Amino acid sequence: MAPVQLESAQLVPAGPASAPAPPAPGTVTAAASPGYRLSTLIEFLLHRTYAELTVLADLLPRKTDMERKIEIVQFASRTRQLFVRLLALVKWANNAGKVEKCAMISSFLDQQAILFVDTADRLASLARDALVHARLPSFAIPYAIDVLTTGSYPRLPTCIRDKIIPPDPITKSEKQTTLHQLNQILRHRLVTTDLPPQLANLTVANGRVKFRVEGEFEATLTVMGDDPDIPWRLLKLEILVEDKETGDGRALVHSMQINFIHQLVQSRLFADEKPLQDMYNCLRILLKGASELSVYCSLVFSSWKSGKMVSMLNLGEMSEQEVMVALK
Repeated sequence: MAPVQLESAQLVPAGPASAPAPPAPGTVTAAASPGYRLSTLIEFLLHRTYAELTVLADLLPRKTDMERKIEIVQFASRTRQLFVRLLALVKWANNAGKVEKCAMISSFLDQQAILFVDTADRLASLARDALVHARLPSFAIPYAIDVLTTGSYPRLPTCIRDKIIPPDPITKSEKQTTLHQLNQILRHRLVTTDLPPQLANLTVANGRVKFRVEGEFEATLTVMGDDPDIPWRLLKLEILVEDKETGDGRALVHSMQINFIHQLVQSRLFADEKPLQDMYNCLRILLKGASELSVYCSLVFSSWKSGKMVSMLNLGEMSEQEVMVALK
């Protein structure tokens, strides 16, 4: 309630109370605005009654007997009315919680009614404006029939199954047929390709062609299709250069070097117009360096035993007979 003051022995509003701001949607507020505390109101009434009683005690001796009786009756009547109203207010305050709860419920219901009306207005606006040209999509009747009749859905894209379920392995007969066709493709490629005479020692089997150059290397190649433009694919490279007396009989070319040579030769097979010729030239140059290094190590070891010194420059100038003599 609004703040009140006592005037002419009655409780009246102190002035026009400011209207509370409208509550936000979804919130619940009390119906009454802030007012006086009950203890403050009781204390105010007691002070006013005591003040009037003091003033009445000062004025009564100057009046006649009839006037004193009238003033006393009027004072008693006014005071009684005030305290009767105060008693009613105290009794009402005992149930103020229930009243406040009812006011909050009433405010909440009013807000819900406003929301319902606003929702109905918005739905009507959508039906008149936005949904005029709206149409339902066609129903998936074939899919529903599949699910209801067979209990499964066979219309999923096969790419999903291929990514999850591995394909069935081919049979032995299919494998033999594929290898036989691949052998024919390899023979046709070899016949139509300029083959170096050093690579005449070859074997075609199991979808692979194996070139063997004695004392140098052995390379295994294949192709990934029957298109003539598909490049050769190097599967395996084995170095045949060896020296039993150098390096305690171990291989002259390290496995990491072999991997590097493998990648280098494969790049030449991809890029060159005469891939087999370029493969042989590349391997020939690399293995010639390894052979010279092996011979040089043997000469150094022999010269160390005989007291002679041989350098790499001298090795390049020596003939094959001189090298054999030095090794002996």
